Amino acid sequence: MESTAYLETIRQHLKTAYLLNDDKIAAMLPVFITTLRTHVDNLAELAAGEDMQQLSRASHAVKGALLNIGLTELAEIAYTLEKQCRDGNPACDYQALIMQLQSTVSRFPQE
Repeated sequence: MESTAYLETIRQHLKTAYLLNDDKIAAMLPVFITTLRTHVDNLAELAAGEDMQQLSRASHAVKGALLNIGLTELAEIAYTLEKQCRDGNPACDYQALIMQLQSTVSRFPQE
């Protein structure tokens, strides 16, 4: 999905789930995106430290943030990361999952 399509998905979700008007969404969206980028970047730092419990918690938080703004497809990636960390799966490519999230979120334009 293109970054503009993700933004439209977020806007529609905020309108329907939280009944926000366009002005409120326009004011909140840049903050959501900045915060989401920070949380996703934090995943990479935690993965480098190899603390799977912390990485699982952070992945859970990212999953929740993504669900709150209607990005279920990306939340599934965060959930997979959370579950694999919780299970301690040595075969999981944690970095690849994190890079998928980073790659997508980094393309979201700031409004």
